[in-house]
Amino acid sequence: MLGELRSSQLEPKMSAIRFLLVALSVSLTTLSLHGQVCDLSSAPSGLTAAYTPGSGTLLQWDAVPGSLGVQLRIEFPTGSSFSRRLLGTELDQFAILDELLLAGTYTWRVQAACSVVPPFALTPVSLPGTFTVDSGSCPPAVSDLDGNIYATVKIGGQCWMQENLKVERYRNGDALTTGLSNAAWQSATTEAFAVYNNAPTNKDKLGLLYNWYAATDLRGLCPVGWHLPTDGEWTDLIDFLGGESVAGGAMKATGTRADGTGVWFAPNLDATNSSNFTALPGGFRDLNGIYGIGGFYAYWWSANETLTNFAYYRQLGYVDGNALRSFDLKRYGFSVRCLKDE
Repeated sequence: MLGELRSSQLEPKMSAIRFLLVALSVSLTTLSLHGQVCDLSSAPSGLTAAYTPGSGTLLQWDAVPGSLGVQLRIEFPTGSSFSRRLLGTELDQFAILDELLLAGTYTWRVQAACSVVPPFALTPVSLPGTFTVDSGSCPPAVSDLDGNIYATVKIGGQCWMQENLKVERYRNGDALTTGLSNAAWQSATTEAFAVYNNAPTNKDKLGLLYNWYAATDLRGLCPVGWHLPTDGEWTDLIDFLGGESVAGGAMKATGTRADGTGVWFAPNLDATNSSNFTALPGGFRDLNGIYGIGGFYAYWWSANETLTNFAYYRQLGYVDGNALRSFDLKRYGFSVRCLKDE
């Protein structure tokens, strides 16, 4: 009886001791490595977010002195949310890779932890921050399967390659057909490409000339995430630049061969390249396999056919600032510009 009494009397004291030990543990974990006491009343502040196309978003905030971790919550444009607990002394940033982000506006909050053991001694939640991922985001460059690197340019809501395509393999690694004689080119009804005038230096400068069958092959000519523009997408570009009568001038690289400042033949009228599209006159390979008007005209395929053997293309010339739409037989060899997927 006496033992039972003493036990019952000791239990409250033991509970009090256990409580004090837990409290001491929590108190000790509110100190940073530098001995800074974590202020439980201070929420993280100064939230900023910097989005870099092709890289991602860097979230930053003013850390709570002495904090030992944070709780991060991000609300996606779709309405779903993401929570992440991060451990570390006075954390003040978190990076999100671009491939994990959707287009739209994000809202995010951060809460600091003054303890590394439950219940973590959390500070108040910060005021919300926001950042927006543009659906028309444009990385500074893109590479193809052969290792060619292309500068890019954002025009309106579109992201274009700033150079003509020069890849010789499809996305799956299959080699494109090339080296066709004039007679073989004339009769080809399957994919093929050529270098203007069979001069290797023209590949680097002007890109390659592809027939429409190569440009639209299901194995994919453009890099992953990019595609051959449709006729409508070309129209969107040209309309944004003021329409067919002036868009060519905004798209053409400036300078002429005559004065040593460019690739176009003189007079290269109305060329301003104000869009930074930097169009160069790649010429074509015609139905007979003959190369023609390089330096004078530029041609690019679109993804849309008309009738059975014809497809639409866009054309710029050296004598005006027009950007014309027309169609021709799919056996022609024209340049290709790739457009980033939305």
